[in-house]
Amino acid sequence: MTYDSADHCQRALGYLELGMAEDAWDELAALPTEFGELKPVKQLRVEILGRLKRWGEAAELCLPMLESEPSELFWWIQGAYTVRRSESIEAAELILRRALAHHPPDNLLLYNLACYACVQGRMEEARDFLNQAILGNPETVVPMSLKDEDLVALRPWILKREAELRSAALPILPPLP
Repeated sequence: MTYDSADHCQRALGYLELGMAEDAWDELAALPTEFGELKPVKQLRVEILGRLKRWGEAAELCLPMLESEPSELFWWIQGAYTVRRSESIEAAELILRRALAHHPPDNLLLYNLACYACVQGRMEEARDFLNQAILGNPETVVPMSLKDEDLVALRPWILKREAELRSAALPILPPLP
């Protein structure tokens, strides 16, 4: 990336952070065509399209990347999310399950699988996935899961799990505020 193209990306990111997704999109559109194929530019486009709720277009960007860059977890997570919004949760879950072959056991991947299982009413499976994610990164996963609308049905279990972790006297969770 040249300094000028990096400058466009930085401005686009700034617009996005300000909630100005259309302006962010326009900023990236000003990039020369050859820069549009760079991974950071594609990832930023996916982020912008998500903010614009243009899920089908975002999925069109993500899905080919699953084959060309299977080691990049971003494409799997974002690809699944965009497919969830543009097609179905079942199709999105299939993408995440395929991702397990490339990223076992990634906490974010396990967390998303827990969300999808929970939304579909498969509570035991959701708990299993979420517990694996919690064990991998309790400081992040527990607070995140307590706020996630997809996991509302598991909230009592999450609170119980959090209490168990705290009572084990393991220094893995920050103190309660």
